[in-house]
Amino acid sequence: MIGKERTLMTNDALKKIAIQQRMLFRQSIYYIWGMVKSGQRDELSDKENKLAEILIDHEEYSDHFENIEILDGREYDAGAEFNPFLHISTHQMVEDQLSANLPVETALFYQALEGKGFSHHEAVHVIMMILVHVMHASALSKSPFDAARYKRLLTKCSVAEPSEIEKIIEEDLSGNATCH
Repeated sequence: MIGKERTLMTNDALKKIAIQQRMLFRQSIYYIWGMVKSGQRDELSDKENKLAEILIDHEEYSDHFENIEILDGREYDAGAEFNPFLHISTHQMVEDQLSANLPVETALFYQALEGKGFSHHEAVHVIMMILVHVMHASALSKSPFDAARYKRLLTKCSVAEPSEIEKIIEEDLSGNATCH
């Protein structure tokens, strides 16, 4: 019985931590967006300014950035509601990968997309699609993030035609992907 109680406590603690993380991220977006709107970006740190750029590129979600009622960290109903904060945080993950050149496959795929005429924003969104796919698959299987799968998909998609990328991801999701 002690093991079951420990698991329940651990799950409760993890849920509280997740709520806290969402709250902190949303509060920081609220703050940064306020600074952007008031013309005070020069008072932001370099890291905050990078996030400000992402927010500016996603101004269509500003009603969420300004909504103090959702700073409590509530979950969005996955599949029923679009979560702009998840979109922004995933966008930031890809920007961080590109900035650090890690994994290198992200930068190589980005360069391939640029060479095919994609804008920076469009290329980041295609990479996000792959990242979210791998994150989702890991969550479904209750396993750690599969970095090898992520790198493999980035590499495979970098040599594919843009119109084939979604098909490659769908094949990977269904388990019908062929490894080259």
